[in-house]
Amino acid sequence: MRCGETIKRLHRGDPSHLLWALTSAGLILWVLANVYPILTFDVAGNTQSNLIITGVQGLVSQGYWPVALLVFFCSIAAPVIHLGSIWYVAGACALGIRLPMVHKAAHLAKEIAPWSLVPVFMIACFVAVVKLDMLGTVAWDTGIFWVTLLSICSLVIAQFIDHKWIAHRLEELA
Repeated sequence: MRCGETIKRLHRGDPSHLLWALTSAGLILWVLANVYPILTFDVAGNTQSNLIITGVQGLVSQGYWPVALLVFFCSIAAPVIHLGSIWYVAGACALGIRLPMVHKAAHLAKEIAPWSLVPVFMIACFVAVVKLDMLGTVAWDTGIFWVTLLSICSLVIAQFIDHKWIAHRLEELA
């Protein structure tokens, strides 16, 4: 999609099953990315493992509330709202059933998509490690694997979602 117009469709026919599977995987990856530490930072014998939420808590404790809210929204809340709303809509389309408020969920998925910045967060993690390595020892943990897979999954979902097709399919179900 460019400027609201389709240039080339990557899929033929009904993409809802694939989209539902990808968003199911994305939701699982979101959970894994948020419960496993991303990196371990060691400065002069003081070791700390960091989750995604740890960065938000650090910003809050330093008094950077607006930045903390933005980081929380773009790296934790928006991705799960985006994936959850796509999952709901794709499920309705794939199963051919009418679900309550499915049109609102489709609209929410479209509106919140630009705020779901997991790939940007992943790149920021890589940049942060380069900077933090100057201060101490930094080691990657399991969480970065899940964040990376979630980023890839998010990018693939963005390529397969077709809002015009979804709107047409939802009208058929109504």
